Amino acid sequence: MWKEIFSSIGIDSVKVDTVLENQTAALGETVNGRILIEGGLADEPIKKIQVLLYLQYEKVKEDSDFTWHDKHIEEVNIELNRNIKAGEADSIPFSLKLPEKGPKTDDTHKWYIRTKVFIDQAVDPEDEDQIIVQ
Repeated sequence: MWKEIFSSIGIDSVKVDTVLENQTAALGETVNGRILIEGGLADEPIKKIQVLLYLQYEKVKEDSDFTWHDKHIEEVNIELNRNIKAGEADSIPFSLKLPEKGPKTDDTHKWYIRTKVFIDQAVDPEDEDQIIVQ
């Protein structure tokens, strides 16, 4: 019982790590990778995995206290609807296409992928990986 409670609040729960085949890509190219999932102390029901592409840019806006802003560009949803057993390891492939047009990575523009695993009634584990767009 305690294992389930700890897992639901994020202690020793499912871990996620996104591994990209290549950290560098050009606009219009497809980014391929694998989502590595490792079960925690208790079995947990994974509903889906979401892979989101973001552009982070620096711009001063009068209505914001922050100079860095995130813009959601693309996403891939992977429906799983299965339990990951305690201690189980799984690897799920994905592909995500970069837009044809946009800024390249520089001092004021950064691209990253955020991976989120949706687990009912628990803290959803996340991972972020930067991509260098040339």
